[in-house]
Amino acid sequence: MPIADLKAKFFPPMTQNNPNADNAKVISKKLESISANFKSTPTIISRDLRIEGEIISPGLIEIEGNIKGTIKGNSVILREDGVVEGVIIAEVLSIRGKFDGTIRAKNLNIAAKARITGTIEYDLLSVEDGACIDGQFKRLEK
Repeated sequence: MPIADLKAKFFPPMTQNNPNADNAKVISKKLESISANFKSTPTIISRDLRIEGEIISPGLIEIEGNIKGTIKGNSVILREDGVVEGVIIAEVLSIRGKFDGTIRAKNLNIAAKARITGTIEYDLLSVEDGACIDGQFKRLEK
């Protein structure tokens, strides 16, 4: 549902005599920022693609190919066939493939088939049985 429809549905037209107009404006801005996150199309690095350089996206990045460089995203998924050598910085990171380098993530999930070498900085961490990790873990400072 477009943001305009949400506003019309939940907020009556604002007038100067409406004492709740300020609260409605704040909530309206929050709705716009939330809907902006869902408007971006996921970035998918396919199996046959190799990239050297930097990838930055405010949305979801799914990796099945090979990347050598830096990845910055809100949500990053390294699939089973994916290989990354470099740095990943993300709010939410799920690793199922092979990674070598530095990870910095607030919420990190390491799956059973993951193979990781390097430095891992995290706030929340979950590791499934079977994951192979050779590295140093550091908790992010709040």
